[in-house]
Amino acid sequence: MVKMPIYLHGSDADTQIQILEVPVMNASDSNEAIYGAICHSFIPPNTSSRSTAPDINIASQYGMAVSFEDDQVKGIFHVTITIDASSAKKPEGYPFTIEQVTDAVMTCVKLMTPIVPENERKMIIKVLPAKK
Repeated sequence: MVKMPIYLHGSDADTQIQILEVPVMNASDSNEAIYGAICHSFIPPNTSSRSTAPDINIASQYGMAVSFEDDQVKGIFHVTITIDASSAKKPEGYPFTIEQVTDAVMTCVKLMTPIVPENERKMIIKVLPAKK
């Protein structure tokens, strides 16, 4: 399961970003693949043969990415998760700023990261902001 920032664009529902757990099939067991999946497109199953459902992952719609790097220094794992919004663009008709979507992605990263003592793992979350 991966936490994703979901927005139902064009619906009569509240205009808010929801954080939902979405099942993701992956051939890799690495953490990088799981964190990267936060920004993958998510098209929910559709029973109608007349229309195709849109991608409802707002991070995917804005063009964001998440990457994961780990390294071991003196017996302590150092984990760096980077939220890359440098090439993000706000799609026409969407009500959220790039910063709001970046915050939603940050929330997903934090919710997916187990809490461990700092003497076992040091974690850094970096954000590459959108270019102005």
